[in-house]
Amino acid sequence: MITETFSLSEERVRISDLFRILQDIAGDAVVSWHATGPELIKMGLMWVVIRYELTLERALRPGESLRVTTWASPVRHKMSQRNYLLFDGEDRPLGRAAGIWALVDRETRAMVDPEGRGILFETEETGLEPPRPASPEKLPAEHRISFTVSDEVLDINDHMNNTRYFDVAEDCLGSDADGLTLSRIRAAFLNEARAGDELLISWARRENTVCFYGMKQNTPCFQLSLEYAKGFPSGEAVSEAD
Repeated sequence: MITETFSLSEERVRISDLFRILQDIAGDAVVSWHATGPELIKMGLMWVVIRYELTLERALRPGESLRVTTWASPVRHKMSQRNYLLFDGEDRPLGRAAGIWALVDRETRAMVDPEGRGILFETEETGLEPPRPASPEKLPAEHRISFTVSDEVLDINDHMNNTRYFDVAEDCLGSDADGLTLSRIRAAFLNEARAGDELLISWARRENTVCFYGMKQNTPCFQLSLEYAKGFPSGEAVSEAD
């Protein structure tokens, strides 16, 4: 279990900023395992996150400090849950999150057993673990756009960084969610997207929840649901992105 303190942007706090913090501390947590991204590349391996769920007690404020504690649960079926507790600068609870992570062979893109590849997992069972991430909701599509994956959104594994999917979702919403407080975020990453891939992004909302779904050549790529503490201020549909 490790704890680190981060500072949020002085300007607008995007969802991707929060998940980038979770990725950063997860990367720091595996340093002692000798399983950082660059080390795994030399072994022909990589970390992938399969699913996330994050709940928030209140809106995050630009510029505030965020203290995050993380630890990994034991590996089951080649996957492990990484747990996160979030606190503000005065140690008041802000939220909690869980991510399902797996070790994947870079060539075959298949999950592998960490122990079989010589990676010693340091795990704990504390009783504070958040529930296993649930599947995001899915609603019939109301709006669609096309999104082309560029080199700028790729990560060390040569596919679209998971945090970038949240940017796509927020860009689709535009100003419709301004002033609303996120309470729960669920995400499932179903297939990787690489440079040049064309994604069909669909989304719809019901009351206080907006659901996004991404397809790549008729193959599901990702699924997100954003739940807000209160519903949208009008009954009008979420406006379609330009």
